[in-house]
Amino acid sequence: MITRIWRAFVDLTCRNRAEQELDEELRTHLERQIEQNMARGMDAEEARYAALRLFGGIEQVKERCRDMRGLSLVENILQDLHYGLRQLRRNPGFTVVVIITLALGIGANTAVFSVVDTVLLRPLPYKDPERLVWVTEQVPTFRTTFVLSPDFAAWRHRAGEFQWIGSFDAGSVGANLNGGQEPARVSVMNVTPDFFRMLGVRPILGRTFTSNEGKVGHPQVALLSEALWRTRFGAGRRVLGKIIHLDGAPYTVVGVMPGKLRYPEADIWTPIALNANVFSPNSPAWHVLIVLGRLKPSVSVAQAQADLNVITHRIDREYPQPMAGERAHWRVEVIPLHQLLVGNARPLLLILLGAVGFVLLVACANVANLLLARASVREKEVAVRSVLGARRARLVRQLLTETLILSTVGALLGFLAGLWSVQLLKRLVPPNLPSEISLDPRILGFAIGLVFVAVILFGLVPALIVSRPNLNGALKEGACAGTSRGTHRLRSVLVVGEIALSLTLFIGAGLLARSFVRLTEVHLGFEPRRLLLADVWCSLRLPPNTSMQEHLASESAFFHEVLERVRALPGVKGAAATNHYPLGIDTGLGLGASLTVRGTEPTRFSQIYLSSISPDYFSTMGIQLLKGRFFSEEDVPSVPGVVILNESLERVLFHGRDPLGRQVSFGEKQPWNTVVGVVADTKNNALAQQPWPEIYLPYPQRPSFFMTVVVRAKGNPLPLAGSIRKAVHSVDKDQPVSNVQTMDELIAKSATPERFRTLLLGLFAVLCVVLAAVG
Repeated sequence: MITRIWRAFVDLTCRNRAEQELDEELRTHLERQIEQNMARGMDAEEARYAALRLFGGIEQVKERCRDMRGLSLVENILQDLHYGLRQLRRNPGFTVVVIITLALGIGANTAVFSVVDTVLLRPLPYKDPERLVWVTEQVPTFRTTFVLSPDFAAWRHRAGEFQWIGSFDAGSVGANLNGGQEPARVSVMNVTPDFFRMLGVRPILGRTFTSNEGKVGHPQVALLSEALWRTRFGAGRRVLGKIIHLDGAPYTVVGVMPGKLRYPEADIWTPIALNANVFSPNSPAWHVLIVLGRLKPSVSVAQAQADLNVITHRIDREYPQPMAGERAHWRVEVIPLHQLLVGNARPLLLILLGAVGFVLLVACANVANLLLARASVREKEVAVRSVLGARRARLVRQLLTETLILSTVGALLGFLAGLWSVQLLKRLVPPNLPSEISLDPRILGFAIGLVFVAVILFGLVPALIVSRPNLNGALKEGACAGTSRGTHRLRSVLVVGEIALSLTLFIGAGLLARSFVRLTEVHLGFEPRRLLLADVWCSLRLPPNTSMQEHLASESAFFHEVLERVRALPGVKGAAATNHYPLGIDTGLGLGASLTVRGTEPTRFSQIYLSSISPDYFSTMGIQLLKGRFFSEEDVPSVPGVVILNESLERVLFHGRDPLGRQVSFGEKQPWNTVVGVVADTKNNALAQQPWPEIYLPYPQRPSFFMTVVVRAKGNPLPLAGSIRKAVHSVDKDQPVSNVQTMDELIAKSATPERFRTLLLGLFAVLCVVLAAVG
């Protein structure tokens, strides 16, 4: 077989020499046969004719020899390719339309599949990612999920279905990074010492944490993210052993983690002290954790969940009352980590994949219709070839070869269009999807697969129809080209199908666009124009013996001085401070909070916002006062506490009764606060959701180490960003300013997921309609 393959290769590469050798060999055989015939008594002429009759025709013998060498099929394919290229070159209009149609369909599918592959199909960048799971406790009372630190400690020591169990602190909000350069706010994640070993992720520089570094009293160490290492520390190796300060506390850098670490994302990681008292059920200060685990080989998710449920309920009685009784309804849930990370994105991506599949179907139907229309022109050509002896399979192969040429060129252009589309998608992709979208060899394989699907979908049926012409009608002199009744019916079906698919997608995109327009026109409850937001995280360096009250008073004084200096800036119409602004990240969210109106039973809320604000916050934001008054400069810690409610909270607490002058408390043994006003609802959570109950408190009475400075500008607010940063640093140069943005930018970000799916579905719908119109 190797000899035959080599001979075929030599014959193909040296075709002229092979043909010359074949001619010489046949001439030799023919001369020998002539000599044998003359030896039998025939004259020369008769001997020659007899030899030719015996051979059966020189050209036929050559064809049989070529077949024996395996050259016939290869030559036929090359002939088909050459003939197909000539036919397509003779019909440039038809060729261009088909190629562009295929390029649009394949390019759109390639781009969307690249997103689907990145999010849904590509495995997580961890060792054996299929064994990584997310573990949580379902708490019906709070309608949320978390894990208490004592439960994690019990799982860690008793769970036999896990090879590793690690966790990170769910309540981490970050820290101020100081030293050497301008102060910056960085995200900090506290993780168990063996967390990265559990994930199977190795540092690109240095090492991860050791078990001793997870003990109370051990010198504090930190791991940097690759992004922070490159931007803040110049990607130098000297960063190892460097002392950095987080909120004034020293940490030694021991390693740098790779940028592919998707979960949990942070700028800096520090170890959790596992021997702290927060891991005891009798501790008054439990932590809320996010827990990940690595299952042992051959252990299923159901087995792990059953094991953890048993362990959890065994330690229920170790908790003090009333927690021990409430835990009877808690349930442990174990979910594969990949399923958790892609859970919210899966429906959206599957919808987009289905929509772009419509585009490909319309493109294929369009091209099939064009091929059927062109078949009427080629009917006489195919009939002549059939009369000359061409088998039907040979004709089908020729026609499919032309289709394959069109598909290949269309796929190449579609892949190039996909490269451009991926760059566009990176800009449009919502925050819940990874932006590291790329076209790798698997995407190229997908595009090649689309070529073969396209050939089968739109090439095979026209080829079968064209390869069976009506010989009597096609070969008559002066016969007109036409289509049979069956072909005409098939073309009508294709047109109807194109229109049906296009209109279905177009109507769906139109409904989605109308919803998006309504979302952008929703009443926000405040005036967003000319608003600038700047986050300030206050970490003051005070003496070690400073009391909590003195610390809070210092933070309050810091923000008061910052606001005074910001208000004095040119171009500033008004300035205020809050720890929670509409549509923003919240630090005052109460989960399962209980509010009590004096004289009534407590009211429990699954979600409620507790917002500390400066007195002029409502006037700066443009929030309407409905009842009572705003806060004033007289609402200080030395006077009785006051609060302002939003409309939603007023309805729940007072049911139409006058709330002014009534007193509310945040829990047992908490002071009473007098309701002095009611303001209009704002979109405090999301554009598409109803406002949550929100209670406002004056920040001098409830100080916060985090506040957002809200500035109402007289004109364009963006030029004020640098001035606000200088104003904060003039009060304390060690306090960073971060996340500077306009309210218009924030609103645009809030609508990013809806904009993403509306824009893509709209583009696909328009593309389908255009293709259907061309068809």
